[in-house]
Amino acid sequence: MGKLVVLTLLGVGLALVGERFVAFRERINAFRDLEPVEPPNCHLIEGIENGSEDIDILPSGLAFISSGLKYPGMPSFAPDEPGQIFMMDLNEQNPRAQALTISDGFDKTSFNPHGISTFIDKDHTVYLYVVNHPHMKSTVEIFKFEKQQRSLVHLKTIEHELLQSVNDIVALGPEQFYATRDHYFTSHFLSLLEMFIGLQWTYVLFYSPREVKVVAGGFSSANGITVSLDKKYIYVADVMAKNIHVMKIHDNWDLTRLKVIQLDTLVDNLTIDPDTGDFS
Repeated sequence: MGKLVVLTLLGVGLALVGERFVAFRERINAFRDLEPVEPPNCHLIEGIENGSEDIDILPSGLAFISSGLKYPGMPSFAPDEPGQIFMMDLNEQNPRAQALTISDGFDKTSFNPHGISTFIDKDHTVYLYVVNHPHMKSTVEIFKFEKQQRSLVHLKTIEHELLQSVNDIVALGPEQFYATRDHYFTSHFLSLLEMFIGLQWTYVLFYSPREVKVVAGGFSSANGITVSLDKKYIYVADVMAKNIHVMKIHDNWDLTRLKVIQLDTLVDNLTIDPDTGDFS
């Protein structure tokens, strides 16, 4: 009788593992056949050989690009070199990527930039908010962009217990932003197990100097995030669920889910078309 119970439990366990494996494979499309496509009017941008993770484009046409991300389980093109922020002027006929220098007093050796977002104040000063992973932790760095010097002046490092496993960020005002947490566990092994099981424990948080709180949850892996042109809606990409959540911003900065757009692909960074308000 005891052997029968053990065999039954073993069979049930194997069946559950098999079901989870099939579901995980379908979520990440690991075995899907893809036809190669050569997109028209595209060319390789030289100077960013270490890869790029996120991009944010100002209305003026200046683009900021984070490069050199090192993350557990992800390949790194330059594991021994710190990350960088590049700038491109898309108004130029042949725009080039230029690495921005960073002011002294900031630990550039451990700079590991991930998601980025820009904020322009009433005096037209540009601030860059950068998700940073120094020593595989999560902070948010605030820089002021000096256009003439083509440099970044580091202003502040933000740390908080809710700023764990941060992926992307969207700036709303001076030291105000939403940020996404892409996995719950900080251990690489447990985060892989989390994705394999299909836990929906990640969230979106709101940060200001006066209040820090979780404003939306129930995501498999909250990833890219952006805000509508009228600042009324937040769009959140759930990469493992292959969907985008449309969320309404309330006066207290809480978010309410209005719609979920299901897609057949892994969704990462999001951007808003400044002319139409469409996101992609």
